[in-house]
Parts: sequence; C-alpha cells; structure tokens
Amino acid sequence: MKLFVAKCTAILFLAGCSSLEVLKTNFESRMLSNTENTYIVKSGDSIWSIALKYNLDPQTIIDRNNFSKPFRIFPGEKLFLTKNINNVFVMTKRVPPSWHTPIKSNNIPRTQGLYWLVFNEKKGSPIYAAQKGKVVISGPDIPGYGNLVMISHPNGFISLYAHCHNIFVKTGETVSKGMVIAKVGSSESSSPMLRFQLRKNGAPIKVKSIQF
Repeated sequence: MKLFVAKCTAILFLAGCSSLEVLKTNFESRMLSNTENTYIVKSGDSIWSIALKYNLDPQTIIDRNNFSKPFRIFPGEKLFLTKNINNVFVMTKRVPPSWHTPIKSNNIPRTQGLYWLVFNEKKGSPIYAAQKGKVVISGPDIPGYGNLVMISHPNGFISLYAHCHNIFVKTGETVSKGMVIAKVGSSESSSPMLRFQLRKNGAPIKVKSIQF
C-alpha cells in the first residue's frame, strides 16, 4: 500500500511539474515584488533619478522615508524602497488624456525597446509638451538623459524629453498641452534626437499603447 501511494505521489508530481514550476515562479515573483530594499545615495542622485532607475513613483520614496519639502537627499544616506519587479504599466484602452505629439514631423519615430520613442530630427526642431502639467526636472540633472525635461501630469502620468538642446521651461513651471518646451539637441547622444517616454505611477508605458 505504501509503495502504491509513493508511486501515485511520484506520478502526480511529475504530471504537475510544469504547473508547480509556474506556481513557484509566481510565488517568488510576488515575494520579491513585496521585498523591502534599501539604497545608499550616491553623489549626483536625486529622488527622481532613483525613481526612474527602479521604476517607482517618486512619491513612494518620499512617503516611505517620511521626507518633507524640499526633499533633499545626501550621499551615504540610506533610503528604503519598495522594489517592483518588472513593473510595467500597460494601457489596456486608449482613453483620455490624449497626448500631443512631442514633435511635429512627417518622419515616423522609431521605437527603442518597448518604452521609448526616438524622433530623429534636425537640431533646433521644437519640442512640445504632450499634456498640461508641472515641470519637475529641467536640465542635465540625471546622467544618461542629457538635457532632460520631465513633466508631471494629472492622474499619475509623467512625460520625459531627453537629449534637448535649449530648454525654455523651469522646474516648478506649469505648462499647457502643445506648448514649446525645448529644442531637439544631441546632449549625451551621438546625433540630434528626442527620446520620449510616458510613465504611469512610475512605471513605463509601452509605446504601442500611446495615442497622439
């Protein structure tokens, strides 16, 4: 009888191996996604740069660490993060807000990965705000993006405009949809371009979900 039970158990285990593996993966994923992580602030870091790196909403970092304005952080400081594994926001429906194209051109932008649109345009071409909002970054504040404009929009959306030349808006300024905010440049890029991305609650949105 014991031998029979053992054989049945082995058969069930082998038959359900793939299902168990899926369950194991899902369980580990959930455990990892809820793991509290710490981050040691490095020189040049900001709450925004850390949030971009870990696909977090900056407000999450602010709330988790009980920061108050002006939200200053210092090299060597330990921050608590709630890490999100593969945190990607996918818009299932093309619903408002509709976005103003950041570049007016007959050229079709190319995609870079799943989350970036790259507009290869002449240096000095105007860049437009995709939606009304408040400027939270204006300048070379985050390495790798060149002169960057980042705008916070209603409902948790954020738009990024990387590698700009001239920037016409300042941090804290309110902009309107379609307003010229900068010009195409080549700061920290090999040729003139605009790299554009949308995020929702810190997570990047797939470009195929965006409607201009």
